[in-house]
Amino acid sequence: MQDFVDETDLALLNALQVAPRASWTVLGRALDLDAATVARRWRRLQTEGYAWVTCGVGPPRHNTFCLAYIEIECAHGQLDVVQDTFAGQPEVVYIHHVTGYRGLLIVVARRSPVEISAYIRDTIEPMPGIRSFRAEIRTAGHVEPGRWRLRSLDPDQQRALDTGTDSEDRAHNIRLEPVDQRIYQLLHEDGRMSYTAIAERTEISEPTARRRTDRLLSSGILRLRCEVVQSVSGWPVSAVLWAATPPKHLESTVQSLSALPQVRLCCSLTGPRNLLLMVWLRSLDALPALERTLQERAHELTVVDRAICLHTAKQLGRLLNRQGRATAHARSTLEAFPVL
Repeated sequence: MQDFVDETDLALLNALQVAPRASWTVLGRALDLDAATVARRWRRLQTEGYAWVTCGVGPPRHNTFCLAYIEIECAHGQLDVVQDTFAGQPEVVYIHHVTGYRGLLIVVARRSPVEISAYIRDTIEPMPGIRSFRAEIRTAGHVEPGRWRLRSLDPDQQRALDTGTDSEDRAHNIRLEPVDQRIYQLLHEDGRMSYTAIAERTEISEPTARRRTDRLLSSGILRLRCEVVQSVSGWPVSAVLWAATPPKHLESTVQSLSALPQVRLCCSLTGPRNLLLMVWLRSLDALPALERTLQERAHELTVVDRAICLHTAKQLGRLLNRQGRATAHARSTLEAFPVL
């Protein structure tokens, strides 16, 4: 099926990346459209799986959970079976089918390295169809996928939408309660869920739902993101780069790479390949050119391995079909957002 997303749709998606919960009126004003048109376009994009608004745990709470990047080598003919098994597990937040002899790269979220160990021992090691695996722990996040942007808006439109309300310094003084965890779950399902719906599903008043939701978002404890199907983004090719850089050059290396528009994710890992990058590219032949750019910007960086992502099957709680369009909201772990 051919994708049909026009330039106005892309501008709307870019606007929602900047301001995920902005009203239709505010979005329409920035895009020079009426509110009803904006709402209708978004409903089609969401219903057909081209885009969705979700949320994740923000940097102030990144130290409350542990992410493992696990490369999986499947037995011949077992890749689909193994992939489908992982897709049903709430601990698995990403599943990428990649080139190379290890056909799957999964990302697992648990509270601690001890729980990652339990997951490997209890789930991965006995799983039929797995021939071998390699696991590394993320030690620091440098560039988050939610910060990646389309470039469909002009500067004035961006300024009209960018509220700049994040205040991560306040996050450490906020006491979280069970209702906040439920709000996280609902925003993970639909980041644009109305305050009325949040109130009904959490059995609290609408003013309380509004106050608690706004507090979680403005503090940075939760961070909304508008996800866009890669095939319509203008950057249809995804690649994974495993790199190595001396620890004393890590900070300067990350600063050099973070401004590149291709870089969607950058994080530090354990092991000799201590830096992982997920990049979106215009075409396959852009990968060698990007590697040259990386080397020019960060002389101490060595790309140790690379892979093309053939298909992403699960992305932060969404199951994706072969065209990359969202088909379902999968049950996801809440272990990453403990009640304090």
